[in-house]
Amino acid sequence: MILKSFFVGMVFLLCFVGCSPKNKKDLEMNSIVIGLSCDVSTLNPLFTTIATEQEIVELLYPSLIRPTVDTAQGTLGYSPSLARSYEFLNKNRNILFHLRTDARWSDSVSITARDVKFSFMLYGNPAVGSVHQNTLQGLRASHDGTPDIAQSIDIINDSTLLFHFEKAYSTQLFDVSLPIFPAHIFEKIPAAELRNNPMNNNPVVAGPFFLASWKPMQEIILQSNPMSVLPSPAAIRTLVFRIIPDSRMQVTQLQKNEIDMLIDIEAADAAATQKSNAEINIFSIKGRRYHFIGWNNIDQQAYRESHGLSIRTHPLFGTVRVRQAMTLAINRNGLLEALLSGYGEIANGPIAPFFHWAYNDALQPHPFNPQKALQLLEQEGWTDTDNDGVLEKNEKRFSFELCIPTGSEFWSNIATIVQKELRDIKIKVKISKVERSVYWQNLLEKKYDAWIAGFEVPMELHLEKFWGSDLKKNSFNIFSYQNNRVNKIVNAAAYSTDQNVSAQSWKEFQQILYDEQPCTFLFWENRLVAGNKKIKGIDVNILGPLQNSSRWSVVAN
Repeated sequence: MILKSFFVGMVFLLCFVGCSPKNKKDLEMNSIVIGLSCDVSTLNPLFTTIATEQEIVELLYPSLIRPTVDTAQGTLGYSPSLARSYEFLNKNRNILFHLRTDARWSDSVSITARDVKFSFMLYGNPAVGSVHQNTLQGLRASHDGTPDIAQSIDIINDSTLLFHFEKAYSTQLFDVSLPIFPAHIFEKIPAAELRNNPMNNNPVVAGPFFLASWKPMQEIILQSNPMSVLPSPAAIRTLVFRIIPDSRMQVTQLQKNEIDMLIDIEAADAAATQKSNAEINIFSIKGRRYHFIGWNNIDQQAYRESHGLSIRTHPLFGTVRVRQAMTLAINRNGLLEALLSGYGEIANGPIAPFFHWAYNDALQPHPFNPQKALQLLEQEGWTDTDNDGVLEKNEKRFSFELCIPTGSEFWSNIATIVQKELRDIKIKVKISKVERSVYWQNLLEKKYDAWIAGFEVPMELHLEKFWGSDLKKNSFNIFSYQNNRVNKIVNAAAYSTDQNVSAQSWKEFQQILYDEQPCTFLFWENRLVAGNKKIKGIDVNILGPLQNSSRWSVVAN
């Protein structure tokens, strides 16, 4: 059954198709088209894994509070959203939220405290398999140490609820800022079916936009939600995300004004675009995104075949000296200059320089030193005894596939350069391009030996899911990295109430990864966004390029 609000939205779209020239011009004046390099896999907040998915979801679903940012310190603040106010109680172990009473879902049903509790129950339900399950670790625990969501949230009345935490810590507000779902819709769907349920393509929402249509691999259309008070209906009538996998075509359409904005334009293309079209502005966001070459630290085939019971070192990348050698053999400064034209800096670990309070600025980048790399490899027993140009050890050649997703010219360029540089130290690399739709799933399932990818660091430093040694629990630890001290740090630092203590822990964490090189950290990339000057109100910041899109408008050329 099509919900009434979305039926109205679809009629709205059909009117556009058959409208008069005057109305078509009006539509153009009230629409913004954004180019994306790939489609999203889901718009269900339970399962969003990439930045673009999460940014679009924030335009659709409500949350108790919304983040703000202090760029001077690299810290988050929060402003009211669905919660009109909140207060800490019981020595900060409890938070009492007072909800707005005028907020409604797009099917006209009121949003209540029941929706909030139900949503957190979904996030914590193992049968759902939400990628954000770790975020709930600070809530009141059951006897086995896992979060007890039912006992962690008390509904006082329809507009008041109380969260209980095991202890006070610095990121409690971040942990309760997850998107909220309509309980009256989601409670009808079995937990195991939520990922692929048709409801995901026609969601009931409450944000400034609603989802008007989604044509896979073509476009996603959002429209202003007239019922939203969170914070208000979007000023722009229609926001279109057009899927353009080819980066050359993206830039061409931007230069020809066929699209109005391009998120994540490459540095060279940004410069060329400004020269060819004076109507384009380039916004540079100092980054939380780092690129890396991943080395699987364990024998992934043995791990998969044993269903996670066998964890043994990878035959190529299982030792620290080999991984150090890989980093020394790669000219990261050369890559940075060639590919980013100064819009970035060398990465020493997974905490961005933006987080001034936690960043370890005492670490100096490992130098480009192929000779030292060869020495380390020889110490590990890797030599070219048969003089065929490839190192070997115990009759195993140092040869592997370096996987990248199709359509990524940027990572393809990195792979080509790295292939040559590793050939110079007698390592044979075959570049393997994998269809985007399966690439990330394969990474999570540990199907690759080596790959190129990138992560966006959370605004609150919850890094256990990336670096915790429990591989079944921490699915984003795609490197299969194991370190007991790091386990303690990522738990203790994230849940400390003293920022100075956390800062020292995070600096130690960076030192450990700097020494052990679980992956080769390449560089931090400034996020470049190209936007047509006709878009009024763009305020691109580190929280994301779409953060203020509900306030955008279009001005006449």
